[in-house]
Formats: sequence, structure tokens, C-alpha cells
Amino acid sequence: MLLSVGFQGCSSVTAKQRIQSVSRIKNQPLSDKEKAHAYFCAGYAFMLDRDWENATLNFEKAILLDRSSERIIRHLATCYFQSGKNEKSIDFIEKLARLKPHDFSVHYTLATLYETVGKHQDAIAEYERARRCKTTRLDNVFLADTLYRLANLYMQDGMMEKGAECYKDMFDLKLVSEPAKIYYEIGQRYFEKNDIKKALEYFLKVKEADPKLSFAGFYLTLCYDALNDYENAVKESKAFLEKDPDNWVMHLALSEIYGRMENEPGKNEETRKTQEILKKNVDAGSKNPKEYFMLCQIYRNQRKIGEAIAVIESMKLIPVDKETKRDTHFLLANLYYEYKKTNKVEEELQMTLKLDPDFHEASNFLGYLFVENNKKLDEAIQLINRALKAQPRNGAYIDSLGWAYYKKAQAEGRIDYLNTALQMLLEAVQLMEEPDIYEHIGDVHYSMGHWDEAVNVWEKAQTLYKTIRNNEVQVENISAKLEKVKRLISLEKTNSKVIANHLEVETITRP
Repeated sequence: MLLSVGFQGCSSVTAKQRIQSVSRIKNQPLSDKEKAHAYFCAGYAFMLDRDWENATLNFEKAILLDRSSERIIRHLATCYFQSGKNEKSIDFIEKLARLKPHDFSVHYTLATLYETVGKHQDAIAEYERARRCKTTRLDNVFLADTLYRLANLYMQDGMMEKGAECYKDMFDLKLVSEPAKIYYEIGQRYFEKNDIKKALEYFLKVKEADPKLSFAGFYLTLCYDALNDYENAVKESKAFLEKDPDNWVMHLALSEIYGRMENEPGKNEETRKTQEILKKNVDAGSKNPKEYFMLCQIYRNQRKIGEAIAVIESMKLIPVDKETKRDTHFLLANLYYEYKKTNKVEEELQMTLKLDPDFHEASNFLGYLFVENNKKLDEAIQLINRALKAQPRNGAYIDSLGWAYYKKAQAEGRIDYLNTALQMLLEAVQLMEEPDIYEHIGDVHYSMGHWDEAVNVWEKAQTLYKTIRNNEVQVENISAKLEKVKRLISLEKTNSKVIANHLEVETITRP
């Protein structure tokens, strides 16, 4: 508003007049006020040509000669703003605010500048001063923007009631022609802050104000679901899908609601519809990465890993940003790992790290992959340490490092590495009780000859594995280990008894 170029100044300055103004400064004795006016006119002419650098130079000379001129301050602030020098622009608008404490446009402009540079508390203070100023009907558009921006700032800071009060003022002052959109935005804000009851209240107002605004039905579904009002959640989702039957997001939401209701037929039917729509979109070359990721997840849940891989591989044909490309390769690495294609896992992890060398999840995964396959153990330790540098208290990463030292101990016959491995694995299990960590601890104990300790931790691992779906292979492996070590313990005890009996007989029969 204040920083536009359409201010009243030297209203018809030409290039010739600009030269004459500067020439007069050089050739004739003038008062400071006259010199300031001449520099101002020259600056204004440059500003009209959008030559911000020369305009700024002339306004700076003018302000040195007339420090309290409101119009010079305004125009200099505009030039700084247009040149991207927001902080300098703010300095001059602050001066103007002291000169014009009741000017709505000054406080509004200062507030928007504060918001631009991230000074949200200062912006709130200035918007509040602006809303208290007298305004004319010509200011209504900017007053509405003031209240709208102020509401958003309050809500970002979690002051939801203050934000809602600003929106209410917009209604009371009749600054809003479409209240449904404002109600919708308030509802979204409450939803983001997890105040579901308040969000529901405003989304219902949206529905009342404009029944045609169908997307409110999506949020109503989510609100009712969050409040465990599944009957109304289903009702709203079905009403939404009548208008938009190919909306896979709503079909997916409805399948999850049916799941919470323990309605398996309903859940399966909505999952099927979600899958059909996503497959149709993906086959048609969808440019939306979320559709590929979600279809992959559905296949993965169905244990159709080959189909899941095919979906994500096809993502390589669509344009995506660098972060999404990184996530695509990392997901493929996980899928190929489940598919037992180790060479492809390594390839995808190398691509992930090429795109983002600081992606610690991939560093740990690649390091652990090397350890599992008894290769590049020194490089594996470097990779895992890089991951630990990013997250020093990550139990999974500490487990990986402990397991790497265990493998080095086996390869190099180093008992000190076994001690290091055990120490790290015991630290890892304190941070996260996972069955594979207990299994690793058992393996180390077994290698060190601590068979009783191995039995104890392997039994914990076995119990935890049994609580996790699709872990039949792990349960079978751990059961085999337990059977083996228990047999060894039994044989050891038997042998001890035989030796003891033999010694006793020798003692009795010795002459």
C-alpha cells in the first residue's frame, strides 16, 4: 500500500527537468529546503523509470537536507523495498510511524515488512495498531487484509481465540463477501492445532454457509473420525464420494474408518476401490508422487513386493524434485531388501547417498547391508559412524555398529572386538527393545561361550518375534539356535557327570 510508486510527488517530472534540477543544485546557491526538493524531484523521476539505485541516491541526499520530510521518507522506504533492502526500508517506515502515529497505511506497511523478514511479534503489534486507526471505505480492502494476516499470525502462534476474533471483526465490519471460505480456513487452523471440537464447529458453519463447498465434507469426515463418531464419519464420507467418486484419498480414509469399526468387508471394499483408482491413475502416467507411494504401500501390505517395486520403478519416468527422487531410491532399497535382491539394494542405497550424502538412514542401511554380507567391514563401520554422528542416541544405529564389530571379531579372531560389540549391543537394547538386537546379543554371548546368557536373551528375542506379523522365518531361526545351544548345555552337563563319575571310580579303586 505505502510502498507502491503512485505517491503524490513531482507529478510530471521529465528527464530534462531532472537534469535541470540537479544542474540548479550545482550552479546556484539554494536553501537546504530547495536543494532537498530538487534532489527529491530527481529521485522521483528515476523512481518512475524504476531506476531504484539512482532514485535511492537522490532521496538519500534529500533526506540529509530535510530529515523530517514525510514524503522523502516514504519514497526512500519504497526504493529500499524495491531494491530488496527490507531492513533499511523498515528503518524509514519506523521513523514515519513516529511522525504519523495514527496513520493506518504506515502501520499496515510496517507490519507487512516485519512479516516479510520474519519478525512476527513486531508484525502483530503493528497490525494491532493499524486496526485501531481510523479508516475510510477506501481502506477496507487493506483493513480486511490486516485482519486476515493478523488472524493467521495469531493462529500460527497457537492463539486460536485471538485469531478467530480477528475473523469475527471481518464479519462484523462486513469486509467479507464469502464467509464460508473464512470459516473453512479457521476450521483448518483448529484442525492443524489438533483442536478437533473447534475445527468441527467451524466446518459445520462452512456446510451451513455454502453446502456446495464439498471439500468441507472431507474435513468433517476426519473430525468425526478423530472424535470416534464413526457413524457420522461414514455418513460424511459417503456424501463426499457421491460428488467425487474417484477421490482415492477419501476411499482410503473410509477404509481406515471401517477398520476402526472392525468392519472388515467395508474396509476391504474401500481398499479395493482405492487400489483400482490409484492403479488407473498410475497406469495413465500420473505426475503425483503420492499416488505411486500409496499404491506401493497397498501392494506392500498385501505382500505383493514385486508389484510394489514395479510401481516405484515407474516413478523414475516422471519429473520429481531432488528430495522425492532420494526418497524413491531409498524406498526401492527397502523393497529390494524384502525381495532379497542384495545387489539392487546396494545400487539403490548408493544412488540415495549420491543425491543426499547426509541422509543418515541410508548410511546406516548400507553399512548394515555390508555387515550382513561380511564385506567391506571397515567401510561399513565408517558409514554407520556417519549415521551415528547425526543421531548419537539411535538404538538401531548403535546395534548396527555393535553387529559390525561382532563380524570383525569373527573375521579377525579378535576377542576385544567381541567385548566392544557386546557393550554396544547392550547399550542399543536399553534404547529400544527390538527382537533382532536381543538376537545379536545372544549371538555374541554364544561366541564368547556364555551359553546360559545366550539362552536368556534368545528366548526374549523369540517371544518378541512371535508378537510381530510375518516373522515366521525369524522365529524358526531363533528356535533352531535355542535348540542347538540347549543341546550343547545338556551334553556339557552329561560329560561333566561322566568325568566326575570316572574320577570317583578311580579314587575308590586306587590302591
